[in-house]
Amino acid sequence: MNRRRFAAGCAVLTGALASSTLFAADKPPIKIGVSVPLSGFQTPNGTMYRIGITMAIDDVNKAGGVNGSQIQLVIDDDQGRADQAVLLFRRHVADGVVASLGPISGTTWESVAPLADSLKAPVLNFTALKPGISKKPYALRLHPPDDLMVPEGVAEFVKKFPKVKKIVVAGDLKEASGASGINEFQKSAKAHGLQLLDTVGFDTRTTDFSPTAIKIRGLAPDAIFLSAFPPNVLALLKELDTQGLQVPVLVNALIWPGNFPQTVSAGAKNVYAIGFNTNESALEIKGHDEFTVRYAKLSGATTSLAKPANVANATIAYDAAMMLVGIMKEKHIDGTTDVEKARSEITNALNALKTWRGLNDITMKDTGDGYIRSHLIEIDVANKAWKYSLPKAQR
Repeated sequence: MNRRRFAAGCAVLTGALASSTLFAADKPPIKIGVSVPLSGFQTPNGTMYRIGITMAIDDVNKAGGVNGSQIQLVIDDDQGRADQAVLLFRRHVADGVVASLGPISGTTWESVAPLADSLKAPVLNFTALKPGISKKPYALRLHPPDDLMVPEGVAEFVKKFPKVKKIVVAGDLKEASGASGINEFQKSAKAHGLQLLDTVGFDTRTTDFSPTAIKIRGLAPDAIFLSAFPPNVLALLKELDTQGLQVPVLVNALIWPGNFPQTVSAGAKNVYAIGFNTNESALEIKGHDEFTVRYAKLSGATTSLAKPANVANATIAYDAAMMLVGIMKEKHIDGTTDVEKARSEITNALNALKTWRGLNDITMKDTGDGYIRSHLIEIDVANKAWKYSLPKAQR
């Protein structure tokens, strides 16, 4: 009799589980929009962030999704253009996404952020550097902007190079993050008592950097603070090397992600940047080393990313996706939830968030921006990768 009752109970339980699984499988997916550059000169950056986000959502979906619904990523190429980023954001909102990730640059982010408020749709940025362009409550950024990163990077640079007294600030005056980096370098130089010899600007489309290098060399600086995208930095470094100017060059986080450490040759030993993650082992961060191995394997299968893999801030793309997932789980959002209600719940939760502990320790500021402790990094020339420039005890 006990065996019969046990068998009957198992049959009921099996039927209930099967019914629950069928119900979960019948739930519609939850849509999240993703806007990244998958063509143009920012393709390496967009590709690495797409990999980071996809890794997170694959992990979630393999574990059963969110409250019985799978996550569906709506990924589109914004080409690194503001007009395209705006168009895609409107399209994603109309398509019923509960939230969006990206776009990634200062120029595209400052174009999309104000639109999020009018459409009442949450969007989470995880890379842009220009300060003051997040727009609460709907447009928040996890990545620290230049006004948080540059002072910390310059402080460690001065510690490493105490004899540096005279500097030139140079950079891209046309791109939002380039121009903001120039401004923050100027302020940080003044704060450390460095003599600013001059500020030398150029345009994103500049191809001949000979006049720029001649002007900088004529000023005879002890170091150069530079804010520009990788193609411009590579070209300027090559010209400076050709003209024999061998001084430290500190660049903001614009060159940290993507293919820069694998492609730089001329002047590589002089290059420093600012970031909060490298390929180096970080056992104190749960999941970091595992993520690095998985990311390297996935990026190795792409044609747009140079080898070896540069993990850089791909970790924060993963964290951004997992943050949204965590909020949706907590608020019991699934594919049947009214989209406007889901957007409102996600927006309120994002604005109430004070800290997030994932692959990065993020503290949310009142500005709507995240803060992560940044450090001076340099090129490990032999391994074509970033490494922390100062020993841990000196950071």
